[in-house]
Amino acid sequence: MHRLFKVLGSEQRLKLLRHLLQVDGPICYCELEGVIDRDRSVIYRHLKKLEEVGLLKTERVGKRVECEVRDEERVRSLLKLAEELTYKEVNYSES
Repeated sequence: MHRLFKVLGSEQRLKLLRHLLQVDGPICYCELEGVIDRDRSVIYRHLKKLEEVGLLKTERVGKRVECEVRDEERVRSLLKLAEELTYKEVNYSES
C-alpha cells in the first residue's frame, strides 16, 4: 500500500495516468513524450513504476512497448482520491 501511494505522489505520474484514461486502447510509450515535459527515459521510469504497482499493463509489440490502464475504475478512484487529498492539503496550508 505504501508503494502505491508513493507512486501516486508524483504529479507527472498522475498526468500520465489521466492521459492514458483518455486514450482508447494501448498506446506506445513513445507517444507519451508530449504529455509531460521530460525525456523519454524519465517517462519510461514513471511508466515502469506505475506498472510495478499494478496500475498499468504493458506488452511488447515488435520494437514497440505498448501500455494501457489495467483497471480503469480503480485508477479513476485513485486519481479522484489524489485530487481530494491535494485539495484538502492546499486548503489546510492556506488556513
